[in-house]
Amino acid sequence: MNISSIRSNLYQSKIQIIQLDPTCQVLESDNTIFVIKENTSIGSIHPFFEGITPIIMGTTTKVNFPCINLNIDSKNSIVDIEIIKKDEKLFLIIFDFTEHYTDSHPLVQEKNEASISKSKLAFERNLLLAKEDFKNKFLAHINHEIRNPLNSILGFLEILKNTKLDYEQKETLNVLQKTSLHLKVLMDDLVDISKIEKGYTDIKNIPFNLGQLLINLSKHFQIKYAETGIELELNIDKSTPQKLIGDPTRVNQIIFNLLENAFKHTKKGKITLSTSANENNDEETKIKFIISDTGSGIPKEEIDKIFKSYYQIELNEIKPIDEGLGLKIVKELTTLLNGQINVTSEKGKGTVYEITLPFKVRTNKNKKKKSVPKGSGILLSKRILIVEDEEINQMLLMKTFLDNDKGFFIEIARDGKHALSLLENRKYDLILLKMKLPDFNGVKILEFVKNSTNPKLKKTPVLVASGGTMKNEQEKIIKSGADGFLPKPYTKKELFSKIESLLK
Repeated sequence: MNISSIRSNLYQSKIQIIQLDPTCQVLESDNTIFVIKENTSIGSIHPFFEGITPIIMGTTTKVNFPCINLNIDSKNSIVDIEIIKKDEKLFLIIFDFTEHYTDSHPLVQEKNEASISKSKLAFERNLLLAKEDFKNKFLAHINHEIRNPLNSILGFLEILKNTKLDYEQKETLNVLQKTSLHLKVLMDDLVDISKIEKGYTDIKNIPFNLGQLLINLSKHFQIKYAETGIELELNIDKSTPQKLIGDPTRVNQIIFNLLENAFKHTKKGKITLSTSANENNDEETKIKFIISDTGSGIPKEEIDKIFKSYYQIELNEIKPIDEGLGLKIVKELTTLLNGQINVTSEKGKGTVYEITLPFKVRTNKNKKKKSVPKGSGILLSKRILIVEDEEINQMLLMKTFLDNDKGFFIEIARDGKHALSLLENRKYDLILLKMKLPDFNGVKILEFVKNSTNPKLKKTPVLVASGGTMKNEQEKIIKSGADGFLPKPYTKKELFSKIESLLK
């Protein structure tokens, strides 16, 4: 076999064949691409050949090296190299693919750029998801950690209010309560924004009285801002149905935030809350709520930005108006309720918010009044086991249940092990449970109660009070066996009402 016989089996036009001896000296070359002299070491022609010399010498059949850049005697070429050993003879074959690789380079580059762009988008998406997950976990943790002490603050303030206080002490107490309740509203807004963004918000359709809701809101703000001299006028048009079916909590939240915003921006004049009904029929209605103020107003170019979290309208360099989370909640909830919102404002003259929300109208149906059987007049006591490890919360709960007129008698378990011991030996009508205990998770207590062979213990309702107000946390607790969930912070009235509902 020689170079001619090798070439006869190859069809490429730009091919150079070099025959080598066992020591990689050039025996013969057809010099089709590069000029290579005989009796020259192949390793001395180019550093690439020097690097593969051991491979050439060890070749038994065939070795390929694709896409090699060679510069020999000032000639640049992109080649494929093939080493063949046949009949104890060694051949190095160079295939010139310079034109092919040059033409395909832009396509390869474009493909690489597309691949990089795709990878970048995937990375950015994963980073966004990771940030969102971190934000939600951080929010859930902070929400839980703040609500627990806030519950204690509000609870003790409520207890303190029922003691003998002088005028100055009452005024100080009122300030503390207002501040704590404002913090509670902010926490609720933070949680609601997260719930809406994640699609966790439930919309209820329950009967409620719109007139009573608006009157209660009006009284709240008249008392809260009595010292400012700002008048709050409530106008409920006769066309507005009072008995509706919808989500009163969300309606209250929307109007509350808008009124709070109006009072924040109004230094003199008045604020008006008006309602009217559109597209009324016997079953459905659309109600328009108009909240207008005589406050500082919003520049026209800023109106579209006010529904963003923490957006600030700069009235001057010293005192910006912080919109906070209130207006973002209003926008999100209005959309969630299939409503519409419109804002008109003039700087220095005031702002008007128009909210239109759809409701179902309650029809009057004759309902039989439930007869209340006459009893003995003796109030039967209800034994409640409270599982709580923190001393401050234990003290608060003892004071909360002290001299109650509901007939509630309490015992306190200091940890999970103590609770299980009491449940094994005593009977209770209800268990008020904390999930995070020093010795084990409250789930163990839920499992002990719900899997008990004692039928009375198995039917004992368990109420979990927690600062974890995220929907997934609540669902997890209910799935674990709890009969009720009470989010912190809560009032004495809310606590007793929840207990009574589970004892029925």
